[in-house]
Amino acid sequence: MKKLSEEEIKQRLSTLNNWKYENNKLTKEFKFNNFDDSVNFLKLIQPTADALDHHPDVCIYYNRVIIELTTHDLGGISDLDFELAEKIDELSTHVKS
Repeated sequence: MKKLSEEEIKQRLSTLNNWKYENNKLTKEFKFNNFDDSVNFLKLIQPTADALDHHPDVCIYYNRVIIELTTHDLGGISDLDFELAEKIDELSTHVKS
């Protein structure tokens, strides 16, 4: 696994839905109806993150969940971050709102 260049990140970012690249991380805010939905969203992410052995940094603010992805071992963004971002987007559609 290699750290992606700034150019590679910008190209790949266009394939994601509303993710941002800032402070060497892929970041996205998800909004749900309530705190329960936010927690359930994280419960959906957990098995996928464990399977990939790649875990996001997460902040919950009641009905908002902020996800940050980076590959700490590489000090930047890798293919794994993009793979997990795609899976997280897919999982977000399964939260009952």
